[in-house]
Amino acid sequence: MLISLDWLKQYVDIKEDIKQLENTLTMIGQEVEAIDIQGKDLENVVIGQVIEYGKHPEADKLTLLKVNVGEEEPLQIVCGAPNHKLGDKVVVAKIGAVLPGDFKIKKSKIRGVESFGMLCSEVELGLGEDGDGIIILPETATVGQEYREYAGLDDVVFELEITPNRPDCLSHIGIAREVAAYYGRKVKYPDYTVSEIIESINNNHVSTRIEDKERCKRFAGRIIKNVTVQESPEWLKKRVRSMGLKPVNNIVDITNFILFEYNQPLHAYDMEKIEGKQLVVRAATPGEKIVTLDGVERELNNGELVVADENKVLAIAGIMGGENSKVTEDTKTIFLEVAYFTPENIRRTSKNIGLASDSSYRFERGLDIENVPEVLDRAAALIAELTGGEILHGVMDKYTEKYEKIEIPLNIPRLRAFMGKDIPHDTVGTILTNLGLGIKTLDQNTLLVTPPSYRGDLSRPEDLYEEVIRIYGFENIEDKMPVEEITPGKEDKGIAIVGRAKNVLAKVGLQEVINYSFVSKEAIEVLGITEPTMVISNPISEDMSVMRPTLRYSLLGNIRDNLNRNQNDLRFFEVSKVFKPGEEGLAEETYRVAMALAGKEDKTLWNPKPEAYDFFSLKGFVEKFLEYMGISRYQLTRSEDKNFHPGRSADIKIGKFVIGTFGEVHPDVAEAMGIKKERAYIAELDLTMMMQYMGNTVKYERIVKYPEVTRDLAIVLDTDVLVGAMIDSIKKTSNFIEKVELFDIYQGDKIEEGKKSVAISIVLRKKDGTLEENEINTTVEKILGLIKKSYNGEIRQ
Repeated sequence: MLISLDWLKQYVDIKEDIKQLENTLTMIGQEVEAIDIQGKDLENVVIGQVIEYGKHPEADKLTLLKVNVGEEEPLQIVCGAPNHKLGDKVVVAKIGAVLPGDFKIKKSKIRGVESFGMLCSEVELGLGEDGDGIIILPETATVGQEYREYAGLDDVVFELEITPNRPDCLSHIGIAREVAAYYGRKVKYPDYTVSEIIESINNNHVSTRIEDKERCKRFAGRIIKNVTVQESPEWLKKRVRSMGLKPVNNIVDITNFILFEYNQPLHAYDMEKIEGKQLVVRAATPGEKIVTLDGVERELNNGELVVADENKVLAIAGIMGGENSKVTEDTKTIFLEVAYFTPENIRRTSKNIGLASDSSYRFERGLDIENVPEVLDRAAALIAELTGGEILHGVMDKYTEKYEKIEIPLNIPRLRAFMGKDIPHDTVGTILTNLGLGIKTLDQNTLLVTPPSYRGDLSRPEDLYEEVIRIYGFENIEDKMPVEEITPGKEDKGIAIVGRAKNVLAKVGLQEVINYSFVSKEAIEVLGITEPTMVISNPISEDMSVMRPTLRYSLLGNIRDNLNRNQNDLRFFEVSKVFKPGEEGLAEETYRVAMALAGKEDKTLWNPKPEAYDFFSLKGFVEKFLEYMGISRYQLTRSEDKNFHPGRSADIKIGKFVIGTFGEVHPDVAEAMGIKKERAYIAELDLTMMMQYMGNTVKYERIVKYPEVTRDLAIVLDTDVLVGAMIDSIKKTSNFIEKVELFDIYQGDKIEEGKKSVAISIVLRKKDGTLEENEINTTVEKILGLIKKSYNGEIRQ
């Protein structure tokens, strides 16, 4: 929102300088984004008069002038423009001036003749597009006067960031109210008189009707006849320009002026172009078309709210009028409309048709429905004054839903507690009164506050707290530490375990990734998820339309993106929530841990030939994670999860519950994800489920001083025997067994088809003495017996 300081001063006395006013506006919530000091590029630009006129001795198209600029001696200036003559009042840039575009005026020689300045056009001053000739001023212009002062270009324009809940501040009167409330001054509202003629407005001229009462709550209008549409006076053009608009004619400029004065859009119709002598506010019929004032033909197919006559649409209500009823130089009678259209309707229509305007910007934030007659009278009076028009007696005002005032109780002790300041009762009353709020005393501690109709943002006591605080001044509230009884806090168990899991995974060598909690619907198809998912009704984009039910898709995307960028040592983890529909439409959230591997370790001096990651690489990370998280009683079984390669994946089970799955990603899934260069390995564990099985304490044991004994066994097994299950069984055979490790699997020559050779290393140790030979042999025999009986295995010969 642009606010002209010169314009603002019409409504409130301002004694403060620009810097003070900027600080005031910011402190009361109207943040200043920028300040444009107009005319700052027009120093040393003055009004002059041509007192001698002649041709340049060396160029027929140049003139040699003597120009009086109010100094002792006139300036000799060479000019190339064709539109000046002796006695003209002109705009002169003297030596030392720096015009827009950093164009510096210096003493110069033009075709051998010295020139001590320049006569200026609109383009050279940055004020317009006319560069064919210099600016010629009226004879009344004062020689020597600064041009920026003469042209009213000495204004200051503030660009404010107005919050959506304060549409009343999208106007000069709105900001004047704020400034007046802060400084305790009076608002000077426009002074005008509506002079009506005897002829009365009636249905013989035009009738109005609201068909769509849900979207139009008020529609009012006046008729002004015998208007003369012409160029606006300078003061009005200045106001319009200060808002970044180009002056059009006196009617259009007045409607724009009122828009920025009162924050109320208006529309003027040429009465001769209204067919059937009626204006109807209704829904558009599918297929109806209108050429709007921006010259674009628009087809209306969504029941947009329009203003129409008997045969055609005249305006898209609250957004833009049509070419077929606009005011032109031939217009003699106008119907001036001021209306209230509901914000949600304007917002939806503006979005549907792809058209936004100053009017729609205001309507969609909500306007002051009670101020419609005031605005209509102010605009009609101004039009009559500047066009010579005559205002017909009476107003057409259809008001379908009356505004109802509300009363908000304000408890002073609660306000003081909220502020942390013992603010006097009278000060609160003064602030609220200065803001235009009505107050009544309910009791010694409570006020009943009635907001004005333009303050639709005030509906509860907390809103009033904010009003008092911002006008009282944040800087006037001292910093005080609250006095509270502090008790030691306790970290949430779930959050603590999530943090612990992240630390463990980082320490074992994985890198954390953080992904969005949303995935595309494609993720559900790629992973073959059949369970219900949480679909977002208003997603940011189609790629973020589902709350993710698994972390796998996100990590596979991380692998793909990194491989595509030639990163080949990928070791990721993520600890985050997944979502599924719960009771009463709410999401059920659980924590998951996911790990991902792809490629191979980077080549280094001590690892010159790194091998690609495989199933066992991931298994090592998973087992180490489970160990550090205090989970030891689990078993690995072959997984049937269709996201994984059959035979190269495993479920992690505790009792009958599966707490996670890991393994090589199924080739079909990898292909669907665009992973082509390397095999990908994923693990996903249910951290929420794991929490109930985690050991809460760490047990330490004394280091055993007796030596270990190692025995390596090569066992021939059927290829479908799960080695992991066999190792788990071996560990339970004897208390002497400290560790069992698999170090080789072989299939090929000298091994029968359908068989595999498995090499395991068994570490034996006795905690209270040295192992005897017979104890070692007995243990090994038990192990071999178990392998033979339970797994049909034999020692490789």
